Amino acid sequence: METDYRPSPETYGLIVGAGSGGRFGRSKAFFTWHGEPLIASAARPFLHSDGIDGVVLVVRPEDLEAAQKLAAGFQKPTSVVVGGETRSASVRAGLAALPASVRRVAIHDAARPQVSQRLMTRLLRADGCCVIPRLPLHDALHRDPAAGGGSVPRAGIWRVQTPQVFDRTLLERAHEGDPEAADDGELALRLGAHVTYVDGEEENIKVTTPDDVARLDRGAAGLRVGHGFDVHRLESGRRLVVAGVEIPAERGAVGHSDADVVCHALMDALLGAAGLPDIGYYFPPGDPAYAGADSIGLLRQVMDKVRAEGFQVGNADCTIVLERPKVGPYRERMRAILAEALGIEPGGVSIKATTAEGLGPLGAGEGVAAWAVATLYSG
Repeated sequence: METDYRPSPETYGLIVGAGSGGRFGRSKAFFTWHGEPLIASAARPFLHSDGIDGVVLVVRPEDLEAAQKLAAGFQKPTSVVVGGETRSASVRAGLAALPASVRRVAIHDAARPQVSQRLMTRLLRADGCCVIPRLPLHDALHRDPAAGGGSVPRAGIWRVQTPQVFDRTLLERAHEGDPEAADDGELALRLGAHVTYVDGEEENIKVTTPDDVARLDRGAAGLRVGHGFDVHRLESGRRLVVAGVEIPAERGAVGHSDADVVCHALMDALLGAAGLPDIGYYFPPGDPAYAGADSIGLLRQVMDKVRAEGFQVGNADCTIVLERPKVGPYRERMRAILAEALGIEPGGVSIKATTAEGLGPLGAGEGVAAWAVATLYSG
């Protein structure tokens, strides 16, 4: 996996949530699911992806103020605009709000709150001016008797999802004359554009009726959360390795392996979320095979065990307690190294650092500690 990947053109996410939600009975974009509006959940993979430079939210007039408050907490440039009477009109309103520098647009439905980081990666890395996720059709199709009846062959028919990624120029051409369509891929096909398809995900559910919320909840039941903690004493003559990065320091961490406190905490968080034993079970501290071991290598082994249980990583959140030296200058490199080992984008890894304010052995600079939280999902 390429940890320094960024598409060369500037890319924005355009999240459309201006519909009335007629079949749902109310606006879907600001329906609260698991403590936040659907549109906030839909925006998260865009905010965590290093391939996305900014976001535009398209909402109903009555949701404008709520959307602006939501966007104020986003850590990427975000604009909020009022949409139109139809989905296509709302997309055009969002296109008009894009900065001139934007060359690619990833259009997404606010009613799809479960896009994974790996689907974002597939879409952004795919070549082509029009990239769309698709899924096979398994059910038989029958035509309504009022429309002539009979069955419809499934061969060559696919279900498509969002996000859909477009070259901006193509997308603007497709919207010339204010056409209407079920999605923007349909408009691109009308132009004769070549479509690049990537694998979609069954978990990427679109909320259309209240029953779909129950489907989301069943999917969320597959989410697992794990917590890990580790601490090491600091001594002269030892290397200080933190999250795979060797930091110049007067004293380093003492341990049987390279004593990487972040990796050890993160490994326990992953194993805990997967319902597996702790790292001491797999890598006993007295085993000479692990003397001086590279903890990133051990983390990769843990990921093999996690995947064997049927899980993928959603995100990892790590907090380091270290009086000195400062971790900040190494944070982005740490995120990239951990992301590569976990098989996710760096945007899915958080590294935070603090001190113990002079309290206790950690505050006296005698040790280094780390806490980690990891989420796993089935897949």
